[in-house]
Amino acid sequence: MEGALSDVLRPRGAGRLLVTHIGARAAEGLDRRRLGPGTEVLDLRQAAERPCDDPFDHVLVVAATTADLRTAVRLADALPSAANVVIVVKASAPHFDPPLPTPPGLGQWQGLLDARVRRLPDQGWSCALSFTDPVEVALVLAAVARAVVGGRRGPTEPLPDGTGWAVAARSWEVLGRPGALIDNGTGPLAGLSVAEVPGVDERVVNPMGFTRVSKAGVGRLVSRDGRWVLAAGGGTRWRVPDDGAVTDVDVAGLRDLRAVRVEWGRHSGPVAAVRVVAALAAAGVPLVSDRPPLWARSLGDELHDLLTGTNREELEDAQLREEHSVRLRRAALRLHGSFARGRGALADPSVSVVLCTRRPEMVGFALRQVARQRGVEVEVVLALHGFDTDAPGVAGAIREFRAGGGRLVVWRPDADMVFGSVLNGAIGRASGFLVAKMDDDDWYGPEHLSDLVLARRYSGADLVGCATEYHYLEQLDVTVRRFVPSERFARHVTGAGLMTDRSLLEEVGGFRPLGLGEDGALLEDARSVGGSIYRSHGLGCLIRRRRKGHTWQEAPGYFLKDPQQQWSGWRPSALLESDPKDEPTSRPARTTYRSQQ
Repeated sequence: MEGALSDVLRPRGAGRLLVTHIGARAAEGLDRRRLGPGTEVLDLRQAAERPCDDPFDHVLVVAATTADLRTAVRLADALPSAANVVIVVKASAPHFDPPLPTPPGLGQWQGLLDARVRRLPDQGWSCALSFTDPVEVALVLAAVARAVVGGRRGPTEPLPDGTGWAVAARSWEVLGRPGALIDNGTGPLAGLSVAEVPGVDERVVNPMGFTRVSKAGVGRLVSRDGRWVLAAGGGTRWRVPDDGAVTDVDVAGLRDLRAVRVEWGRHSGPVAAVRVVAALAAAGVPLVSDRPPLWARSLGDELHDLLTGTNREELEDAQLREEHSVRLRRAALRLHGSFARGRGALADPSVSVVLCTRRPEMVGFALRQVARQRGVEVEVVLALHGFDTDAPGVAGAIREFRAGGGRLVVWRPDADMVFGSVLNGAIGRASGFLVAKMDDDDWYGPEHLSDLVLARRYSGADLVGCATEYHYLEQLDVTVRRFVPSERFARHVTGAGLMTDRSLLEEVGGFRPLGLGEDGALLEDARSVGGSIYRSHGLGCLIRRRRKGHTWQEAPGYFLKDPQQQWSGWRPSALLESDPKDEPTSRPARTTYRSQQ
């Protein structure tokens, strides 16, 4: 903080200084006496209530966390213009980038003289910019906030409501005063609705940073001195604020825990309590609970039931723990995420799936994998590469898919067309803005596409895909899970499950016209134009490895190397929700572990 203040106060001349702060403990160290005469120090929310039209010489904005920085953007219109702007984020989750802002364009920053970024303790940052003439601080703040979390080119995603968490017309007498003990009765709280719980800003509170490896410790959300705290290891790790707001820093501090047990009872009030639980679930923190009170139905039925459907002993198994985490984040993000809250009641997103195959015998299987997708509206462009619908079984599979209500476009490219060009031709016949690629012989869970849509929202990435973890080695009748780091930005995702949009595809010119390596080439091209790639979990995709017929040629021994879990027989994750009709015939499964994380 001293370095940030020095940036602000380094004189090119004396002038007025406005210091604003937002978030818990953001005001610590901001002593007006040390900042010099004529300095104003305000909570940013107070500044929003009394906008200042007169420019200042210097403006310092101090946000406690990245989440608070995002909230500050909503309030920044009340800030004055200034020639010298410093923005400080006191603490940030480790996975966030330095705040290197991109100018907003249209010549608005032609007067930029100097820009400096400095790392602070606790993963914090300061960003100082000086201009020849005063500029809108709101523009600077928005550019810095976007630089930290990243994002696609085009329309920006919704930001959290800067008004905080004012809730309809309900009063504390109805909702419960701070520290009040709320029972499981059927009083006024039983009607508390989902809409009355503030949404989660999924760009900062999300599954990024989830780790499969955890300590044995189980945290507890428990009452101490009339408010919730997160107790772990005999101490207090986090004191939950009265309004129940959860930040990226709070979540990062819990990643090492195996689970968090929610102990309902005394807290800051039910709205705050539900807000905390929904945010932790959206971040994929493994939560367990005894039966929640009736008013906690405002979590949504699915999330409410998930809390009680798993006990902490089950979460000692790393795979069950991760599966539980994925279910929690799905339920919370789809109901409490700021994307859904900001746009009202959303229709299911539309995704065009390009499905290109040379194998008539796999058409029925492949279409069934698409037909079982839920949470998205799916259109399929089926490229019959080198054969027609009169091939055995093809016409029947198409009729079955359409009879189930599926939208299907059939295209028959010539057999001599290279695979990259086939993919481009299929994309050209698709109507959706989002385009996903699926393979004809791999298994996909029913939430595969909807998980990628969620990952696209909370990561802001240009291209998303799942980790290549599960492989069924058909030749050996063995299922292998290779431990591929997930829930992070990466250089590679599996070509069997990637999703992007038309903007990126048009910018890079689509897939390269290659017969091999077209997936890797697309990833390389995306990076070359500054696109970002995000890798989600791999629990909902199982890659089939046959003796032959793959563009990626590796012997079975390749998949038996490195730290992994290995099972005899066909053993997907429970999230695959496999259909017996499409399971291979194999021996009864017997679990064997070569190594385990």
